[in-house]
Amino acid sequence: MSTESPWTPQRISFSKNDGLPKYIAIARALALAITEQELRAGETLPSQKELAESFGVTVMTVRQAIQTLTDQQLLSTEQGKGTYVRSQPYRLPMGPLASFAAQIEASGRTLRTEVLGYSDIEVSPIEQKRMALSSPRAFELVRLRYVDGQPLVLQTSLLPPEIAEHIDVSALASRSLYEMLHTDLGIRIGRATETVQATHLDGESAGLLGRHEGDAALLSARLTFSADGLAVVDDRALTAGDSVVVSAERHPEEPGMVLMLSSDSPALADDSVPFMRGGR
Repeated sequence: MSTESPWTPQRISFSKNDGLPKYIAIARALALAITEQELRAGETLPSQKELAESFGVTVMTVRQAIQTLTDQQLLSTEQGKGTYVRSQPYRLPMGPLASFAAQIEASGRTLRTEVLGYSDIEVSPIEQKRMALSSPRAFELVRLRYVDGQPLVLQTSLLPPEIAEHIDVSALASRSLYEMLHTDLGIRIGRATETVQATHLDGESAGLLGRHEGDAALLSARLTFSADGLAVVDDRALTAGDSVVVSAERHPEEPGMVLMLSSDSPALADDSVPFMRGGR
């Protein structure tokens, strides 16, 4: 059975005339190997001595190159483990409206969903107004979304009771909520408003995401409407701040993302209530 050979750096020809420090040239060579996936996430680099011999430089020069890539969050060094390639943040596109499952599928990664809990709850006045609910009752669904085996998104979804009663919660481990709304209930999604803001993880959320309480995070609040203009899902999604990068393709003739002060945005989630409220 064949196994992949460990990555071996190629010697660099340094130019005396370009004014580029050797450690920068080495850092660029290592960064290119990571970008081209010659070095993959989690892979350990050869020792600094081995790198120095391969590149034909001193250990100090290699150390400077590694520090440069560590500052750029491409590499990490741990006692007893050495220097290894960091996992890169998941790119979350802010493009056409799609479910999280569809976005993951399009990226070529694997998704696993764990339903942590669900229950009928009393919502806040802000949430009732956002969803235009006739009473302060809604169905709360809590899911933990794993990407490539790692917990990435902690998601709570509020649904109107009349919609939630037709949802097969047990099937959500393998089916998208959006797909279920369309296929099983005949609800066609028309549009959504979504905001993303900085926040910090509380103790419970941090534990589920494998992080520490107080770590920086991104909170996405998405209110999804049917083609008839009715609010069908009020989502809140938490991700650790270094796990995702939000990106968008923007054109001068089309409206794009809008930057505004949090105090001026009426679409932000109600931060006066806990992230998760129902029984689990």
